Amino acid sequence: MIDEKFLKGIGITDKDTVQKITEAYAADIKAEQDAAAAVQTQLDEASKTIQSYKDMDIDGIKASVADYKQKLEQSEADRAAFEYRTKLSQYVKGLQLKNDVYEKYVTDLLTSKELKFDGDKLIGADDVVQQFRTAHADAFAPNPGERAAVPTSGNLPSAMNGVEAAFYGMNPSLKKS
Repeated sequence: MIDEKFLKGIGITDKDTVQKITEAYAADIKAEQDAAAAVQTQLDEASKTIQSYKDMDIDGIKASVADYKQKLEQSEADRAAFEYRTKLSQYVKGLQLKNDVYEKYVTDLLTSKELKFDGDKLIGADDVVQQFRTAHADAFAPNPGERAAVPTSGNLPSAMNGVEAAFYGMNPSLKKS
């Protein structure tokens, strides 16, 4: 340690010189102590950070990430299914079926075929609907311009539903007008 006694021992005896040397030495020591304290503070913070990483439940975090990923995928699947059901419902409504029973049947029929949409077009649906129309022509509502009453010619119009046709078939003597 450099102090007044040390300096006198090496032959420096001028009081002003001794004072300047000891003050400079004290300032250097203070600066080094401050730097060491700053490094110690950084070291302590680094140790705390490292310990916090050691304390983390990495497996728990991985499980949480997997859980959120699964929830995201399920949410996307639910959204896609909802979009499909909505488009399918609009498609079936556009077919102008007579009632909800036919609509549900056709919806279930199209769903069972696992047809896919390309934009707003349901690929392959026209063939399925045409087969259904051929087998169940009475399931579709009549065109607005087509008469649903029996013409005087005695021939049944195509717009007449199956119940009406069956009624007139069982009662041929009734006046069909």
